[in-house]
Order: sequence, then structure tokens, then C-alpha cells
Amino acid sequence: FANLIHYRILRPIIFFLRHRFVVEKLVPETTDVTSVHISGRNMELFPVEAGQFMIVRFWGKGFRWEAHPFSMSMQPDGKRIRLSIKASGDFTRRIPALKPGTPVFIDGPHGIFTSRNCSSSKILLIAGGIGITPVRALAEEMSAAGRDIILVYLNRTRVSIAFEKELDEISGKSGGRLKVVHVLSDDPSWTGEKGRLDKEKISRLAPDLADREVFLCGPPMMMKSVRNSLSELAVPGNRIHFEKFAL
Repeated sequence: FANLIHYRILRPIIFFLRHRFVVEKLVPETTDVTSVHISGRNMELFPVEAGQFMIVRFWGKGFRWEAHPFSMSMQPDGKRIRLSIKASGDFTRRIPALKPGTPVFIDGPHGIFTSRNCSSSKILLIAGGIGITPVRALAEEMSAAGRDIILVYLNRTRVSIAFEKELDEISGKSGGRLKVVHVLSDDPSWTGEKGRLDKEKISRLAPDLADREVFLCGPPMMMKSVRNSLSELAVPGNRIHFEKFAL
């Protein structure tokens, strides 16, 4: 009970008093994904890593009585935090109505879906839908560190791809270290990879899979299917890292 009081109530208040987190701006990424930029004081001292998530409470009308977990969608830069939120419920559909200047209480950061737990220089990142948020942050951090990365991003249609331009820019700056592959399951006009991510696609898109560690984030059914495929491809469980958006 004491730990609950400290970590869920006192620690967020202490962080707020120290950093004075506020909503800086909102940026639409797709028709149903909005990025919330959060700034504050001494942000370089906030202990957060790419791949982590936090439980956020926006202290504004219509938001303050609910707290929800969201992953960062960019590498921490010591100036701001960016959370990219998909409209998938009553709370998240109201996110575009947030006002700049709204105070933010942060419980976290949480999670071990970070590069700290990766020993390989070659990585396969797999993201499905809004699962791109922590994966995009990791791609930015890992490519800057000189790692060889293949990022496979699964969506239904082209218009549902979040951060397409940003991923192209990160890839361009990586000097060939980051390769991004989009796989769409329901877009007849798409000329790239189509369908579901199965064993055949994984083996073809990452022919040196045995040399890579895998980071995976997406909807539960998609993650279950991909993990089964990875298991059938003899990828050891200790080389598969995944994020469930849960404590």
C-alpha cells in the first residue's frame, strides 16, 4: 500500500512540481492519431528512455478523472516528450480537444522495451498500427547509435501509416543503417508488400534473422501471430522483446 501511494500518487506530484509538465501543442498525424507534445522545466533531468511508456493524467476539463498509458513516439531530446494517441475509445477520441497549457501529471516512465536490453548490433523492429509509437522512438535511437535495423510496419491502408515522412527522414539520415518496409493488408492500390506478416515474409525481409534481435509491438492478435512465426523460425525467446502497454 505504501508503494502504491508513493509511485502512483506522490511520485507524479513530485515530478509535476519539479518539471511543471504542460501540453505544448497538438499535431494530427493521421485521421485518427494525434501527437501530444509535452514540455516543462528541466526536461533533460526527466529519467525516460526510448521505448518506455507512462501513465498520463491531463489536468483539464473532461480529462482529469482518467489516467491512461501511452508510449513516447520520439527519442527523448531533453526538451519535450511526444505521445501519439490513436482515437480508439471515448477518452482517446477527446484528445484533439486538449488545450495547450493544460497541466499534465505523469506516472512513470515504465517498461523495459528499451535498447538497454539489446546486445546485438543487428535489429528487426516489427510494429502494427499504433504499436509504431515506441518502435519509432527505438528506430531513431538505435540508428543514431550505428545499429543495423530493419523496420517492418504493418497497417491496413496507406492513409493509416503514422510517421511515414519521419521514418523516411530517419532512414535517410542513417546512412543505410535503417531500412523501412511497409506491409499493407487492405489497400488495393498499394504496390509494395501486401497481406499479413507470416514466416515467408519475415524470412524474406530479414534473411539474416538468426543474427538479429527482435522488438515487437502491436495489437494482441498480431503480436501472437508474429511471435508464433518467430518461434517456428527458431528465434530464441530471449531474443524477442515485446511491449503489451501494461505494467
